[in-house]
Amino acid sequence: MLAGIGTHTGRGSVTSGTAERGHEGTTFELSCYTDPLGIEHLTGSLSAAVSRVGSGGLGADAALRFTTKFDAVDGLLDLSHGRRTRMRVSVNADEVAGRFEGGTAPMPARLTALRRMALAGYRVGLTVAPVMPVPDWRSSYARMLDDVAAATSDVPDLDLTVEIITHRFTPGSKDVLLEWYPRTQLEMDETQRTQKRNKFGGTKYVYPREVMSQMRGWFTDAVAERLPGAPLLYWT
Repeated sequence: MLAGIGTHTGRGSVTSGTAERGHEGTTFELSCYTDPLGIEHLTGSLSAAVSRVGSGGLGADAALRFTTKFDAVDGLLDLSHGRRTRMRVSVNADEVAGRFEGGTAPMPARLTALRRMALAGYRVGLTVAPVMPVPDWRSSYARMLDDVAAATSDVPDLDLTVEIITHRFTPGSKDVLLEWYPRTQLEMDETQRTQKRNKFGGTKYVYPREVMSQMRGWFTDAVAERLPGAPLLYWT
């Protein structure tokens, strides 16, 4: 699987194919369908990928990234990663993480893991998701960003990025969630959402335009203020 990296490096459109981010090379996502750190103690696959790409043997312009809600980074700290892997921590307001992310590492532990990885020379990032307009959401997310700033303020040569994803659902994902968690308190009321269609005809429900605009404006300013130098890669 990793050997295929060599045939795809340089053919991407998000980083390697753009003038703005072409210097980053081609980044391969390790966490599209699962959290690799959560099962690393069983597979060892994450360490193997980080080491092989870090060696440069699969191309000097190849890089990796993954997102996690876990903090078991001990096995990654001493790897020869060559600064070719970006570890992103999935973060959220305490009200959201505490209610909907059972079985994962608590927020303070995730930020400690982020700090340890950054001190080990890894490029790091935040995946703020899923953002929800919970009561007093501005204060809640401000505290979270302040905690990130405190955890990374003295890290030398910090390379930190931010990605923000608001909560959305499809009819299919709603059915699955309600089947698995029939008593969930997660808001999935179509009447409170705006319907969007993708190019394949699929439907998803997102927050109304006014709510999205308020949250996007606040987060854009808050990230710039609290985490200067950390680019906001996208908002969706």
